[in-house]
Amino acid sequence: MSGQLAERDAPLGFPGDGLIVAGVTIPEDSQVLTPAIREAMIAGRFETEEAAQIPHIVRPGDRVLEIGAGIGFISTLLSREARVSQVIAVEANPHLLDYMARLHALNDVRKVRRLNAVLTNGSAAAATFYLRRDFWMGSLSAEPNAWTGTVEVPTKSFDALLREEAINLIVCDVEGAEADLFAGADLSGVDRVFVETHDHVTGLSGVRSLFSTMHANGFVYDPRHSTGSVVLFQRLGEADIIRPYAG
Repeated sequence: MSGQLAERDAPLGFPGDGLIVAGVTIPEDSQVLTPAIREAMIAGRFETEEAAQIPHIVRPGDRVLEIGAGIGFISTLLSREARVSQVIAVEANPHLLDYMARLHALNDVRKVRRLNAVLTNGSAAAATFYLRRDFWMGSLSAEPNAWTGTVEVPTKSFDALLREEAINLIVCDVEGAEADLFAGADLSGVDRVFVETHDHVTGLSGVRSLFSTMHANGFVYDPRHSTGSVVLFQRLGEADIIRPYAG
């Protein structure tokens, strides 16, 4: 599926049982579920903050772009929301695409399309992706963690994808690339950006850059649906809701 959108309309089947995380069945695969990742899943620490907020941040008719889709866990949760009409799941690591397809099939996911690409508004036809033992550490940066290999990944225009798919909600977990991803992007059709920051990669200066970019694009930090490094930015609407004092 490299470089193109592909949609699964029927389960493919996967032999054997898998882990159950937040109601999502995770296929067993020792090449993907390394000891650290499997332990996090069993302990209830895998994408916990993101998963908890999904039901609170989606709205009727949402067309969602997930950037850094990983194994397809969050896109599965998004697809189960009746208010979501479509999810585009973008993952740079090509080695995760088949596993994501298996996970989606095992969970009978029908509203998600998968894309292997690096989103950018630059002119390069490909980008170097740094592979790491635990897939959640893979990134576009060679630093600061040791990497096990590299792969060249096709790029796709960020602005074009937002426009062509009429995206209004972005969910983003890209291991530090968030500091620069949104700079110069046309976010005029987007009203919410749900993003994980990675100060261990970008430093606090990268977090500042992200917040500055969001502010310049008319977004505000929403503390009601932000937890630690996982942040919701949304546009201020005419009917801004004041949270009542709860005592």
